[in-house]
Amino acid sequence: MTDAGPALKEWPPVDLIAGLSLETTAEPESELDEKVRSGRLSPSLWITLFSNVHLSPLLRAFGRAITSDPSSSSFLLILGHHLELPPETEVLEITPSGASAWVQTVRIRTHQKDGTTKDYFKKSQSGSVGRRMMLGTFASEKAFYEYAPQNIPKPIAWGNYKSNEEMWFYLAEYHEMVDEVPDPQQFVSIIVDIHQKSMGNSPTGNFGFDVPTHLANIPSDNGWEETWEKFFTKAMNRMLELEELSHGKDDEEFEELKEKLLTKVIPRLLRPLESGGQRVTPCLVHSDLWPGNCMPDADTDEIMIFDSCAYWGHNESDLGSWRAPRYRMGKPFLKEYQRRMGASYPEEDWDDRNALYAM
Repeated sequence: MTDAGPALKEWPPVDLIAGLSLETTAEPESELDEKVRSGRLSPSLWITLFSNVHLSPLLRAFGRAITSDPSSSSFLLILGHHLELPPETEVLEITPSGASAWVQTVRIRTHQKDGTTKDYFKKSQSGSVGRRMMLGTFASEKAFYEYAPQNIPKPIAWGNYKSNEEMWFYLAEYHEMVDEVPDPQQFVSIIVDIHQKSMGNSPTGNFGFDVPTHLANIPSDNGWEETWEKFFTKAMNRMLELEELSHGKDDEEFEELKEKLLTKVIPRLLRPLESGGQRVTPCLVHSDLWPGNCMPDADTDEIMIFDSCAYWGHNESDLGSWRAPRYRMGKPFLKEYQRRMGASYPEEDWDDRNALYAM
């Protein structure tokens, strides 16, 4: 049976949520470290650095790695290996890339042996939060790259610096993108294709993911569950717990709404999906499909999708963010998805399920 991966046994873990001052044991992080060192993560998470003939020259040899300082001799540790920039590769410049309140992001421009330039994207964060973030990012993006390599910036590596073992990073190919809402037909066709190709390929057959991921600065406990209702209820409950920890637990109205959501609304809308012989077949879910994570490539016009917070779940749950007016997606995207993919049974609950997934 495929290894289910580490769960977040202490909730919430040490995180970046403003206003929270929380302490947890080191057990979950130690367990995660051990799984990384021993290779007990699922096979899809191994970094096939030396067997991939298409691997960038950036990572073909042992030694130095790029950092935010081109003159640095810092080393990069990846599953016990050290990787270097080949002598033929020259770092031309390192500049800020994008904006994030939770991680540091840069664009690294290099000069290659053949005279061309090649750009890389790197994001980083320190401490146990950074480790969990970067491992989750690599695992999530790698899973999506397997199903849509033309639409996912190629993940290259994750790891930490030898000179600063508390600083963790994720490295991928860089794409210049246009900040605009994608075309509904072009975009939805990609999402439907990913959902269809991945459906039924959950490594455990259940709902969840191999490792914890982060939705922005919010940690997600993606531990495996046998039913979609149980997985979603757990995820929603833990989000609400974080809300309470951030704003206080003395709101009676909030408590009442929380209780009704978890015990009445979710069972009413999700249980029929798995009753009377019906079954939800898990597919790969991005979980953060808003225009800021789905942009056309400036050179190819291919829509690039990134910043996933992956789990194996109900395909319709990926559409929740499209409902938000601020994202300017809405009905054209939802109708196009229904046209291509159809609605889960019972069809009449489609809109109510979408409203639930939009929370």
